[in-house]
Amino acid sequence: MTHKVACIQMGALGTWEENVNHAVALTEKTDADLIVLPELFAHCRNFKAGEPIPGRTTKIFGRLAREKGSYILMGSILEEGDHDQKFNTSVLIDRRGRILAKYRKIHLFSYNSKEKSSLVAGEDVVTIPTELGIIGFSICYDLRFPELYRALVKKGAEIIVCPAAWPHSRVDHWITLNRARAIEAQCYFIGCNQVGAPTPTTTLAGCSMITDPWGEVVATAGHAEEIIEAVTDLTLVRKTREEYTFLKDFIELR
Repeated sequence: MTHKVACIQMGALGTWEENVNHAVALTEKTDADLIVLPELFAHCRNFKAGEPIPGRTTKIFGRLAREKGSYILMGSILEEGDHDQKFNTSVLIDRRGRILAKYRKIHLFSYNSKEKSSLVAGEDVVTIPTELGIIGFSICYDLRFPELYRALVKKGAEIIVCPAAWPHSRVDHWITLNRARAIEAQCYFIGCNQVGAPTPTTTLAGCSMITDPWGEVVATAGHAEEIIEAVTDLTLVRKTREEYTFLKDFIELR
C-alpha cells in the first residue's frame, strides 16, 4: 500500500525543445512510482504555443513512462482544442505509456496574467483510480478555491496533485494552502512548483511540498531546481478518515 512519489521542481525558461529535454533529464533521476512535473513545464507562459493531446509532448513522456515503469503527471501543457481553443491541461500517463486521464484547469488566473484572456477554462472535476490510489487533479490557481477540493474528495480522491507556477511574492499563501487542502481533504497533497524568473517582474517560488493527510509536510524543496521524494501510504488516508470523521459531518450550506 506504500508508493514513492516525486516532484520535479524545475525552471522552464527556454524553448519547447529545451524545456522538454531538461524535464526528461530530471525525470530520469528518480525511480518514483509517481513523478509530478510543474505547470507549463514545456511551454512556460507562451500562451500562443500549444499542441493536441495526444501530441509530441505526450509521445515523449509516454515512452519515458514505459521505459521507467512509472506514472508521470505532465504537470500541465498548453492543449489545442477545437475551434482554436487552448486549455491549460494536466495529463497523467500510466506505467505502460498510455494517457490515463487529463484535466483542464478550471480557475484561470486573471491578476497580472494573460491566462484568463488567452485560454478557455475547463469544466470537469477529474479523479482517476490507479494502483497508487484515487488521484484527483488541480492546477496552481485552483488552490485558492476549496470547493474544487471538496468535490474531488466526494469523487473519492486519496491523493491530490497540484502542479503550479506560483510566484515568490505569494509563497506564504502557497505553503499555507498546500497544508490546508491536505487537512481539509484528509489526503496526500502533492504541490509541484516551478522556479526561475519568466518575466522581469516575476520570480517563481519553488517550495514544492508533499503533505500527508494530517497536514504534516513530509518533503519540501527550496527555491532552486530540486527533486523531492516521499512515500505515500493509503492506510494512513483511511485511518485518518476513520478516526477523525469530520468529512462525514460536512453540511452543504445554501
